[in-house]
Amino acid sequence: MTKRLSLAINLPSEIKAQLTDLVLKLYKANKNKSIKWVANENFHLTLHFLGDVPEEKISDINQTLEPIVNNFPTLNFSLSSSINAFPDLNNPKVIFLEMKELNDGKTIQLQREIGKSLSKMDFEIDYRPFKLHLTLGRVKFKTNIQIPRLGFAGRSRTNLQFPISNFHVNSIDLMESNLIPTGPIYTCLKQYKLIK
Repeated sequence: MTKRLSLAINLPSEIKAQLTDLVLKLYKANKNKSIKWVANENFHLTLHFLGDVPEEKISDINQTLEPIVNNFPTLNFSLSSSINAFPDLNNPKVIFLEMKELNDGKTIQLQREIGKSLSKMDFEIDYRPFKLHLTLGRVKFKTNIQIPRLGFAGRSRTNLQFPISNFHVNSIDLMESNLIPTGPIYTCLKQYKLIK
């Protein structure tokens, strides 16, 4: 039996709440468009997608990754004011919010080290430059998207203003995703703790 796995950074609840408010504003500006918006509980930063993994291989993943992650400090981030899309805003397939790293490159270093170890375990690793981003929505059919004037706490600004933008995380999580018609359901199978 296999499980659909990824390695991800899960977000504090107050950050998820802010992203949910942002998605609601984007939804209202793009009501009649075929976009699948991310639900509150599903916001996360993916480090590596592992695909369908035999259950018996999970213990090997744990033994390999735990000592790597345990050597890295707590990671700090900031939400940016930039909404973007892959491949671009003119032909959006994935709408996302950019994130800023406040760790002197530690997150990218950790992502690379994990990737090297996974590659030695015969996982296919995406070696394209890693971009820190939080997926907000996925476009089902080609469309243009409207980015409204966005603000929080009564402010109306073109640049996004979050009440809380800085946050830290204490673990990297091994996540299982089950795909159902209403969207994926994520379950954390293992937490690899960062140094506090």
